[in-house]
Amino acid sequence: MDLCRITGNFPGGNIKLVSMRGREIGVDVEMRDSSGDWFYWCFKAHFREPGNYHFQFPRPGKVGTRGPAISLDGGMHWRWLSATRWNDSRGFVYDCPKADTEVLFCTGIPYLQRDLEAFLKEFAGASFLQSRTLCRSRKGRNVELVSVVDGCPDYTVLLTSRHHSVEMMATHVLEGILRAALEPTEFGQVFRRKIALFAVPFVDKDGVEEGDQGKNRMPHDHARDYQEPALYPETQALREWISRNQPDFLLDLHCPLLSGALRENPALIGSGDSAMDAAMDRFSNCLEQWRIPDAPYFRQHNIPFGSAWNVAKNYTQGLTLIRYASHLPFVSYAQTMEIPFSNFGEITVDRDSMLRFGGSIARAILLFLQE
Repeated sequence: MDLCRITGNFPGGNIKLVSMRGREIGVDVEMRDSSGDWFYWCFKAHFREPGNYHFQFPRPGKVGTRGPAISLDGGMHWRWLSATRWNDSRGFVYDCPKADTEVLFCTGIPYLQRDLEAFLKEFAGASFLQSRTLCRSRKGRNVELVSVVDGCPDYTVLLTSRHHSVEMMATHVLEGILRAALEPTEFGQVFRRKIALFAVPFVDKDGVEEGDQGKNRMPHDHARDYQEPALYPETQALREWISRNQPDFLLDLHCPLLSGALRENPALIGSGDSAMDAAMDRFSNCLEQWRIPDAPYFRQHNIPFGSAWNVAKNYTQGLTLIRYASHLPFVSYAQTMEIPFSNFGEITVDRDSMLRFGGSIARAILLFLQE
């Protein structure tokens, strides 16, 4: 009898069992319809006996800088296996304290449909919070358009996340921005008076719920689908919504690779458009003014167009939301932001700090638009 039973059969699940020899367990990611190699995985392990269990991937780059995220209560709460830097990107060891224990493991801290529903339920009494249907996904799922609108504000802001379904920390930050807009404080009141806020938490809704990589989905993924004709109903619906509602400010939230010099700090991504890059400089100033100690942003980590991976050949698969929106006459500013999975520099981050980081972004957005 195997000492550990592994499954990915749950929302967001993704794992391939390669081998099991006692407490030595070989696992791998399921790429499904994505090309190349990526890093997302999420599985449930039922340990029959206590002891140290060794999980090993066949290739590096599958475990981040704080090890895996783990949950002992069925996914309600998550923490990192390590509070300090984890140096083995191919595997990890879990010390199971007792028999008949069930643990969830994941590349990062998940954000799924149930998390969005919990947020909406928490604020169900707020008359200015609404969740409508942007469209239906390819597989018939409801793709939410969440709004915080109170009266007739001066500006319209659109937030998006999960163009790549794996990039889960981005949606925790998006929720933090929504929470800040809902605050029963002077800031919240001013924000709502000035800004009509709209958000699409799950652009690749099917990928999020089914545990796909999302990145490099063939023939191209959601993040490269803003040309005509669109492959995905979500991107087509977003183009139509943008045309009707003419937002002033768009912020598309992403996550980078798990580790590396350019992947462990939040960064704004330059577009190469002179007007948008000038606006990026102004927004960087606003973000630095509202910098918080447990999730700090520094403009020195921005990635201008033409540097590192942010070069023309990276956009040959198709048009991004930000490049599409940058040329619309009513858009004052369209920006991509990359948000690390587990650490901002040497600072370990989690869901709570990502919510606070979202709050700092909300304050920066208001400052930017009021300037």
